[in-house]
Amino acid sequence: MNLAELGTLRTAVSVYTTTENVTIPVNSSFEDVDSDNLSLTITTSGGDVLVHFHGSLSVGAFSYKFDVEVDGNRHGEDTSGVVRGAPDKYEFPTVSFTRLIQNLDAGTHTFKLQAHFSAQKTLYAGAQFRVREI
Repeated sequence: MNLAELGTLRTAVSVYTTTENVTIPVNSSFEDVDSDNLSLTITTSGGDVLVHFHGSLSVGAFSYKFDVEVDGNRHGEDTSGVVRGAPDKYEFPTVSFTRLIQNLDAGTHTFKLQAHFSAQKTLYAGAQFRVREI
């Protein structure tokens, strides 16, 4: 084991926790949830980045889809994103996903949380979006 390597571990990380509710409108395609705050930029050494999101949504019967866009490219499936669901109308859904983005080039990268909703919903304060080079 090379102890000197411990001092050079990758430390590129960015985290945002919502401090206010965010209204997510109906949209027919994936759109940024909050382009001002839920858009994170890190400068990496090159390699893999772990992306994580968790948050609670307003109740109601609806379908939802979340995805991650990295440097202008979405990383989930074309129509369903990285996570999707259709909770019962009385459920208070908590959405959580972790996504490994592999083999990014060294440099600055922007990660955006995106969503596609069949009805206007609220993402409650306390939701967290984070990216970390691993």
